Amino acid sequence: MLNKYKRLLENIISLFTIKGLQYILSFITFPYLVRVLRVENFGAVVFAQSIIQYFVIFTDYGFNYLGPREIAKEDNKEKRGNIFANIFWAKLILLVMATVVFMIGILILKIKYPIDVNLYLVTYLMVIGNVIFPIWFFQGIQKMYYITIVNIIARFFSVIFIFYFVNNSNDYLWAAFFQSIVPIVAGVCSWLVLFKNYKEVIVLPSFNEIKKVYKDSWDIFISTIASNLYTASNIVFLGFFTNNTIVGYFSSAQKIIYSITSVLGPIVQAIYPYISKMVKESREDAVRFLNKIVISLFSGTLCISSIIFIFAEYIVNIILGIGYDKSVVLLRIMAFLPCIISLSNVFGILTLLTFDMQKIFRKILLSASVINTIIVIPMIYFYEDLGVSISIVITEIFVSMYMYISLKRNNIKLF
Repeated sequence: MLNKYKRLLENIISLFTIKGLQYILSFITFPYLVRVLRVENFGAVVFAQSIIQYFVIFTDYGFNYLGPREIAKEDNKEKRGNIFANIFWAKLILLVMATVVFMIGILILKIKYPIDVNLYLVTYLMVIGNVIFPIWFFQGIQKMYYITIVNIIARFFSVIFIFYFVNNSNDYLWAAFFQSIVPIVAGVCSWLVLFKNYKEVIVLPSFNEIKKVYKDSWDIFISTIASNLYTASNIVFLGFFTNNTIVGYFSSAQKIIYSITSVLGPIVQAIYPYISKMVKESREDAVRFLNKIVISLFSGTLCISSIIFIFAEYIVNIILGIGYDKSVVLLRIMAFLPCIISLSNVFGILTLLTFDMQKIFRKILLSASVINTIIVIPMIYFYEDLGVSISIVITEIFVSMYMYISLKRNNIKLF
């Protein structure tokens, strides 16, 4: 049994070991930035990052799910290299398009509104880094320790420069810059690994194949946009209808929750290509394995969520410090998101996508985005940050339940 899962366990352990260092670095900078930048400027940076996230999603185009799945299924190095080239060049084309739209948008908004142009220009570096950093390839070949090592290197230098250059609330541009360049540094490092160990990826793409990967990833792309409408877009809605201070209170509490849910990342990243290959060989074995995963993840995250709910006040005081008392109730409202999201990760990413049910996945997330939009705007109008917190919880519960019912209808019984 251990030999059967040896490679999977090695990938999970490797990711957790190095991700642990990454979380430590993040938890060092997060409380520091919250205190130094103050609520308003911290909220301004988070709001800008939320806007730029739309361009990140556009250039991703669902390839971060399609890529690992297709590469994991392919053992032939030459064919694997062609898959890489087609996806990477497809992302580069989208980057050019996104950059043109971004620059035109900035010029138009600068004329009509007093926006902080420099903040958005600095934050846009995230989009460039996201394109040149081929996380999806290393996921597909199940060699995730490469991407985590280069991520650690990039984040380590980011932390050093943040502490050196960010000393007061006026240094928010430096804070945004040193967070935005992490994927660029990681991307450059990962390409050194590619040139040295995976020369098969250095090939010219096929125009027809590029069109095909766009088509194959369409459902996942729409699903990602829909997902963003009830996650990152909530901060955008909150920023439009309130102010940077309220965004700061909410985003601080949300950051704590998402720091916890990001622990699921190494597990999902490691299991996704493994399950993709297992489904190809035996759907029954894949379902049995997923049952073990869903029970383990839900039990663990339920315990963590309970701790967050009970000790919310202490957590806010320790991590955020003085002046963030309003974030306590927000943290309690969102406390059980980790266990809810653990279910949707298994039901959606690890099951619906690996079993080639992208259309159902898309339908669920589109439905969730519509429901969230209908709920969140009046909730923000009447209850501001409390309203958006409640809306997120309702939407995530809806997503998990809808996914579970859809799987059951297709004779895939989890739990």
